[in-house]
Amino acid sequence: MSEGAFTRQRPRDFDGTTAAELAVFEATEELLSETTLQELTVAQILERGGLSRANFYHYFANKHQVLVAMTSRLFDQVYGQDAPWDSSPGRGRARTMGASLEHTLRLWSVHGPVICAVVEHMHGEPAVARAWQPTYRRFQAAVSEQIEHERVAGRASVGPPADMVAAMLICGVERALYVGSRGLDPRLPTVGDAVESLVALNEIAIYGGRPAPPVALVDRREVNNQVGPSVPERKARSETAQSILDAMRELLLTHPLGDLSVAKIIDCASVSRASFYFYFRNRDDAFAALFQEAAERMVASMSEIAHAERGDPEQVASALQGWLNLDEMTTSVIRNAVHEWPRRAELRVHYLAAIGHLADQLESIIEVDRECGLAPPGPPAPQFAATLLWMVERTVAGSLAGEAHLEDFASVKTMLAGLLSTAIYGRR
Repeated sequence: MSEGAFTRQRPRDFDGTTAAELAVFEATEELLSETTLQELTVAQILERGGLSRANFYHYFANKHQVLVAMTSRLFDQVYGQDAPWDSSPGRGRARTMGASLEHTLRLWSVHGPVICAVVEHMHGEPAVARAWQPTYRRFQAAVSEQIEHERVAGRASVGPPADMVAAMLICGVERALYVGSRGLDPRLPTVGDAVESLVALNEIAIYGGRPAPPVALVDRREVNNQVGPSVPERKARSETAQSILDAMRELLLTHPLGDLSVAKIIDCASVSRASFYFYFRNRDDAFAALFQEAAERMVASMSEIAHAERGDPEQVASALQGWLNLDEMTTSVIRNAVHEWPRRAELRVHYLAAIGHLADQLESIIEVDRECGLAPPGPPAPQFAATLLWMVERTVAGSLAGEAHLEDFASVKTMLAGLLSTAIYGRR
């Protein structure tokens, strides 16, 4: 009998204490360190845990409910005591937040595969999202309240809404630790490699960061001639292949990727099925190619920052805002990509390559401008560039998904442009 045949409500709520439940949790966590949730089957859990189907389905309707149960249990164990939201705003909460970061690092170090599965599926499985939301909301509210407290006291910079800033900071922690746990970015090979940069970005977002150095220290013309590595040129596509991608791009304006079929794409492109499969293996392969085009535009736009008059704050701010201002069709592609890349292998390769190219350029800008005196010192440029980009990427993903406090994409882009400018060049 298929797993889907058992998809029903459990006869009672789990409490995570019975021998069968604990065996399911242990087996699932072991298996998630070996495979992804997409590939994991209930049969594997039963075999690893030494359980019968009756044992499993007495408590859980499917593997996603197992993940939900495990997530709720982990968060209760880690944040059940001395959580930031249990203390009053001020120095006490600041100390508790520091301790919570240590708890979070331990959580990712010990239970990384489980939390990674949550990150990969929370935009596609509503039940998984609901398991993460209570902890997210509590952290977001605690950080936001702390920011407001610091602003009223005159210690923090007045800026974007505190709720939005807090959401961005939590997004950054989540994504950086996910990337480190999965080993997806050579600049952040472990969960601990982003900590210094995350602490610095927290300081920058709330307090404004270090003052910018005097611009007169450098020859601007020399700085602006130094740019990051170039991106390899992509070979031109045939007219038919391009028409397929153009049709897919147009469909994504009104349909999520999950709703697109090859039949819809070839009908819109007015090409045969044989033509589609001559150029692309499947829908995901075509979308990966479509994303590659969008990524190349974003990388090219990043190069404009390298060529801007980087001693001029207005030019830098304009270039950063331009990098984040995407046309409607590009936005529709990015919207799907930022939600789908963690669980689609074909897309993930292109996505990580794009982030790598962007990080190459940003790292080069940071290193050159620090050396020339345009930018203040800070965390090592490789880790700082990567952590900053992943914070931007995850915040954009949250905004395009309509997550709480990030719904206004225009305001989010303005906030992110300000963060990029201040993070690299300091408070002006």
